[in-house]
Amino acid sequence: MKYLELLHQLKIFRKKDLEAFIKETNATKEILRRYRKQGLISQVRRNLYVVTDLATKSSLAGKFEIAGQITSSSTLSYHAALEYHGLAHQIFYTLPICSKEVFHNFDYEGITYMYYPLKSDEGIVTPNTDSFVRVTDLERTIIDCIDRIDLSGGIEELVHCLAIITYVDENKLLKYLDAYHKQFLYQKTGFILSYFQNEMRLSDSFFDFCKSFFGKSTRYLTYNSESDTYFKQWKLCAPQNILSFLEQGQKEHV
Repeated sequence: MKYLELLHQLKIFRKKDLEAFIKETNATKEILRRYRKQGLISQVRRNLYVVTDLATKSSLAGKFEIAGQITSSSTLSYHAALEYHGLAHQIFYTLPICSKEVFHNFDYEGITYMYYPLKSDEGIVTPNTDSFVRVTDLERTIIDCIDRIDLSGGIEELVHCLAIITYVDENKLLKYLDAYHKQFLYQKTGFILSYFQNEMRLSDSFFDFCKSFFGKSTRYLTYNSESDTYFKQWKLCAPQNILSFLEQGQKEHV
């Protein structure tokens, strides 16, 4: 049991982390086998382990910490980032994780970890209090979620999350928009955030900038039957009043 204190300090680890102290591959395998059998550790996925809380029999590492250790670049993104930042309106049991390295989706302790490609390192932070975690900052999370509304939990969930925010860094929003440089993303961002301009303290020039990238075609914010109203200044079809989602009752958790 002499390695158990070390593993508690690590909390979440790989085989190589333990082998660095044992110095022998077969002995490392045997200790991992024995600790798993005794319920002292649990295997999250291939070559990723967590120490077990003996009182609760659950992992000492939380879902966000596990997500941050799946690969060297795995990052809480989309709705997972909204939840980490304390903005989520609903609790989801799937975590979208962006990573440069591909991994297979997997389930652990009731959570499904879903892979999506990481397109940029811009705006990724490791909080001072969570050294295991990588997460998109608030501004990139907003842009990512508007880019992939489906991965933010849908337009209703996204509106609920945005309504909580009281300030954003406008320059960061512009930087991330420029990094993606997608015409429709400028369009959607300007439209959606115009409902929260005062709360987020966004300037008129921010929205003028978004409008400068419009094309000639009309786009749909969500599926056609829901986006039934045309907004001329944004050349966009969207629900008549997205703020009405705030007045609707909360749906069941997903």
